[in-house]
Amino acid sequence: MATLLGIASSGLLAYQRAISTVGHNVSNADTEGYSRQRVDFETRNPSFSGFGWQGNGVDVATVQRYYDNFIATQVRTSQSVTSKAETLSENANRLDDLLADPMVGLDPAIQSFFDAMQTLSDDPASAAARQVVLSESQSLADRFAFFDRQYDELRREINQKMSQTMTDINTLAGAIADVNQKIIEANNSGGRTPPNDLLDQRETLLKGLSKLVDIQVFEQDDGAYNVSIGTGQGLVIGSQNTTLGVYQNPENSNAPGVAFVTSFSSEELTDQISGGELGGLLEFREQFLDEGQNQLGLVAVGMVESINAQHIQGVDLQGAIGTNFFQPTTITGVRSTANTGTATVSGTFSSADLADVTASDYRLTYNSGTSYTLTRLSDGVTAAVDSALPTVTDGFTLSITGASGLVAGDSFLIQPTRNAGGDVDLLISDTNKIAAAGALRANEVMDANGHPVNTGSAMITQAATTSATGLLLSSSITLTYSADADGSGNSGFVITGGPAAPNNYVLYDPTSTDVSGKSFPDSTNPTQFSAYGGLTFDISGTPIAGDQFVISNNSSGTADNRNALAMGGMGRELLMAGGTSTIQGIFGQMVADIGALAGQAETNYNAQKGLLTVQESSLAGISGVNLDEEAANLMKYQQAYQASAQVVAVAGVIFDTLIGAMGR
Repeated sequence: MATLLGIASSGLLAYQRAISTVGHNVSNADTEGYSRQRVDFETRNPSFSGFGWQGNGVDVATVQRYYDNFIATQVRTSQSVTSKAETLSENANRLDDLLADPMVGLDPAIQSFFDAMQTLSDDPASAAARQVVLSESQSLADRFAFFDRQYDELRREINQKMSQTMTDINTLAGAIADVNQKIIEANNSGGRTPPNDLLDQRETLLKGLSKLVDIQVFEQDDGAYNVSIGTGQGLVIGSQNTTLGVYQNPENSNAPGVAFVTSFSSEELTDQISGGELGGLLEFREQFLDEGQNQLGLVAVGMVESINAQHIQGVDLQGAIGTNFFQPTTITGVRSTANTGTATVSGTFSSADLADVTASDYRLTYNSGTSYTLTRLSDGVTAAVDSALPTVTDGFTLSITGASGLVAGDSFLIQPTRNAGGDVDLLISDTNKIAAAGALRANEVMDANGHPVNTGSAMITQAATTSATGLLLSSSITLTYSADADGSGNSGFVITGGPAAPNNYVLYDPTSTDVSGKSFPDSTNPTQFSAYGGLTFDISGTPIAGDQFVISNNSSGTADNRNALAMGGMGRELLMAGGTSTIQGIFGQMVADIGALAGQAETNYNAQKGLLTVQESSLAGISGVNLDEEAANLMKYQQAYQASAQVVAVAGVIFDTLIGAMGR
């Protein structure tokens, strides 16, 4: 049976503990992750005496923390989603601001280039107009290089952030494992009170970890938490933790991934990371940087290849055939580090197939012999490639060298447009070298005094070209009208100096089928002049037998603007995206897509942030310290403590009275 003094002492001890707990709550009112604690009391076991059961005082049953595991789990999940959305939104808006800035944008530079070409076509001999073309061309090349450099720098920054984030994840995983161990030891110590502060510390670490990567948490029987990422890879198992490391992409050193590293192996985890800052960084790199830089390169390929293809069809001020205006874009395949051989892959674009060029990456996989499979990574479409018979696929042609060491399965990453923006380089510095004039001209035959000698009314348009093949002509092409051009009684023009028999004539009947004139080559022989610059011309009117037209090299193109006009007009031609978009249209669509994605990312972030705030408020309503409530508890426990002390005093008086009575 407890004495009165023992009962009073139990009260003193219990309320002292309660007051300490209140003090602990107040002291940690602003501590992040702290959950307020509460002392639970229980009566001591009673004692039986002759008059019945008598109480023996009070004990502290436990000190509990106010905490809701369900809401805490929701907070962690929302934190992971919000952090990913925030990372995406911040970086996407940076990129959107850069691309959409009219002061540094690419669109004004492209438009200025075409405007300069149009101005040159108005006065093709003007040195000032030619200088403006070169200045705007250099400005355009610089602008492409600037944006390409921005993409490279952003990618390096993102890769560095990924590496740092993985380091932070490893640090938190190690800390969680350490706290797990302390919690296990505390639980095993036999104490009645759970290690509340350790539990809060672990919860704070878990929340910090969920900010970096999406996690799943499972509680063990001993109180430890197992933490997994990806599709269930155990980052923390009890008091042990594994680590994340940088996965070196064997095909692309600029796209390192995430590796799950254990004592025995290293497993790539990149595609399984979906949340947190790490998930946001990975998605931004893939969705915004990789696709965006490919789109930028697609615009560059369109500009470079189309202008080059037209420029080499013209002649400059000295009558020389035009050369490449920009450095042609080249394609280099990246050999997988897992390949056994040293074969290399390179490629070139086909200007005639620009409409087929896409912004996708490709993978070329060796099968056997000269057989390869080319996979378009954006949609998984495959095409057979025979290195002995290279064909144009999606607007480019590949060639493989040193293939003898290849084994089946060896592969190459092909990124046709990835670096095209940074490769734009103006090759012409002399204004006289701008080939503004058409390469060929067509005229009636003249006499020695420069007078036309034809007697009929037939006329020929200026000769146009569709390619540079066969330019300049080795000799002039003469068209002589005959009532029997094909030897079968059909009228037309016999060709000399041009296509050989049986292509050495064109049929023309001004009296019946060709009364309104005719375009050449006609549909019956569309490749008739392919070896002569893809020559095209129209003839109208009625010729007389013996009338002649001569198509010759344009040796004096000072006043000829046809090629400059053609280059200036390319800004309006539907050269890209299967013939549905202009070059500027591709860039405009790229800016619009990134703007839309950036807006979507920001909207998602704001929505997730609001949801996270609500859930954090709900948890704070349960776990947070209310100072008013703590003040009331402090007063209550203080009074209880004072009352217990008074019982001690009464017990002392009783004891003294008893001793005094015994002394008498």
